[in-house]
Amino acid sequence: MPTPNPVPSVLRNLTRDGWLLFLTRFLRLFAYGSLSVVLVFYLISLGLSASQTGLLLTLTLAGDTVVSLYLTTRADRIGRRRMLLVGAILMAAAGLVFALTRNFLLLIIAGTIGVISPSGNEVGPFLSIEQAALSHVVPGRTRTEVFAWYTLAGSLATALGALCGGTITHALQKSAIAPVVSYRVVVISYAALGIMLALIFTRLSPAAEVNASGEQSAPETLKSFWGLGRSHRVVAKLAALFALDSFAGGFVVQSFAAYWFYLRFGVTREHSASFSSGQTSLQEYRLYWHRGWLPASALSTPWSRRTFPRTSC
Repeated sequence: MPTPNPVPSVLRNLTRDGWLLFLTRFLRLFAYGSLSVVLVFYLISLGLSASQTGLLLTLTLAGDTVVSLYLTTRADRIGRRRMLLVGAILMAAAGLVFALTRNFLLLIIAGTIGVISPSGNEVGPFLSIEQAALSHVVPGRTRTEVFAWYTLAGSLATALGALCGGTITHALQKSAIAPVVSYRVVVISYAALGIMLALIFTRLSPAAEVNASGEQSAPETLKSFWGLGRSHRVVAKLAALFALDSFAGGFVVQSFAAYWFYLRFGVTREHSASFSSGQTSLQEYRLYWHRGWLPASALSTPWSRRTFPRTSC
């Protein structure tokens, strides 16, 4: 009797670039998840007040938005691999500055220019560029399913990262290590993962670039300058929908949620991490299918193909 292949059928024919993009997604979201559950604890331990911490996280998210917009709208002209490499360097640099200084002004500069995720979700230029690159190395007939598993890989990585971040700090503090030092270990690990991302991005082939498939550069107009082209109406509608969702999510940033549970209920960092990890996992693993849990994003792909026609970009 043949042994069943645990790899989903749509992923078996992924190219080397496709697997590299899955790996970078997993490592990045793992880093975001691990940092998100200890970030506020770390900043408070450095001597920042709650208001200073809130201001820092707000400026961090605002800076990430500006940096992301600048890099992603130029990626197809300057090079996707180059822009991904720049983003990874900014991620590593921000982590190192956060680990090495207590100066509030330097933290603001690093958080605003660098890539830090207080929420555990995607920030920086990575997602848009990676998805564009992934669409070039995946056949059109399996693209929707591959993107579903790509999304799942990130959700799983966030959950594991949150669990590891809380568990590591709890274990270090049980060994009589100061809390601020235990949090700094996670911050340094975040920077190290940023360096690892940079190294992996250098291994992407030219197939991930926009000109590899023979596409021609369109005339420079305002819409093409922002990377929209003929799809600007669809993008505007989706952007408005995602903006509303992100605005609501901004009221419950994971870093502050973990700190609030600690202040309100005395929940330890380890338990906060377990809660965040379980919450992230349950959001994806909520439908049972075949031999175990299947992510809702993967189940939704047949429905999405029937419901939404393809739009040209």
